Amino acid sequence: MASENARTRKPVPVTLLMAEPAAVVAPDDADAAAKLFKALSDPVRIRLLSLVRYSPGGEACFCDLAEEFDMPQPSLSHHLRVLVSAGILERERRGTWSWYTVVPEPLETLETLLRSGGPLADRPARLSEARRDTRC
Repeated sequence: MASENARTRKPVPVTLLMAEPAAVVAPDDADAAAKLFKALSDPVRIRLLSLVRYSPGGEACFCDLAEEFDMPQPSLSHHLRVLVSAGILERERRGTWSWYTVVPEPLETLETLLRSGGPLADRPARLSEARRDTRC
């Protein structure tokens, strides 16, 4: 009876994790990275980050940044506030102006995820065509 039962059972496909366990992003790290990606998901914010990063002395005044954008002051302030809230930029008040500098750690976090050998950059091993057909 056992041999008859074994003949009627269909094989169950098994999907193996193709990445090293250390390369898989932990849930807390995924949350942190998602917040950073979200903060950088607007072209204005990407440009702001670039302008601040390559400003003389590594810092930029709001007044200088405002000259680069054709948008109302509240809109530009919103974009800067998003970058500050995400920890990508730091803001320092000097008199009536705000000065911004880049915080390197969040960008290093993203670099770790995206660089060659990182968990989001490497491709998993390809499954053979035969194995791919049995996947669920």
